[in-house]
Amino acid sequence: MSRSTLRSALFLWAAMQAHGSWGVAFAPADVSTPRPVIAYLHGMWASPEQSCGTFIKAAAPFGWLVCPRGNAPLGQGRMWAGTGADALRQLHRALDAAGALAPGKLDRADGTLVGYSNGAYFAAEAACAEKGRWTGLVLLSMKLALDPARLRAAGVERIVLGAGDGDDAKASLLALATRLATSGISARFMSLSPGGHPFPPDMEDRMAEAIAWVRGAPQKKASSILF
Repeated sequence: MSRSTLRSALFLWAAMQAHGSWGVAFAPADVSTPRPVIAYLHGMWASPEQSCGTFIKAAAPFGWLVCPRGNAPLGQGRMWAGTGADALRQLHRALDAAGALAPGKLDRADGTLVGYSNGAYFAAEAACAEKGRWTGLVLLSMKLALDPARLRAAGVERIVLGAGDGDDAKASLLALATRLATSGISARFMSLSPGGHPFPPDMEDRMAEAIAWVRGAPQKKASSILF
């Protein structure tokens, strides 16, 4: 897709959006057929409005972008609390609202879940609580202990784990990527930046590469940030 075509697609895509107490969603430019979902769970003290736009470029080639609002208040923002099933209830509320933009065109099978910080833990738990629905995960900036057998049973096929080089979560996620790959799950680690926990300036490009890999899209060149 050329830059001009991508810009046009993003413009049309952004025009088909919904916003509410449930979160933020963007419909794909082409809704002639059902399209899959890339869902993003934000971190603590945050909101979908603060970071959902970071994933527009990454989601546009594939389908819907849905960013549910955390299910528990925290300061001026929200966070995720409870269980994976609790997170799923909030996610389903957002999916229902998003689907109203183009009824019958939001495909809830073969989705991708992205989670940052507190949202990363709940993205993994939500995927395991809804077997067969979320085949790809992008889990960022959170120390995690994931069971490969549980992920396989849930139908998770590909995982990207990422953190900044100065983030306390990096060593844990790098080791986890190795363990998952050894167990037979397609897993890769992504360095988000030389910095720490916050999103780096080029987060959009990094997420575009991560989500394309998780969704099995052909890679145009050897990755410099996934390993």
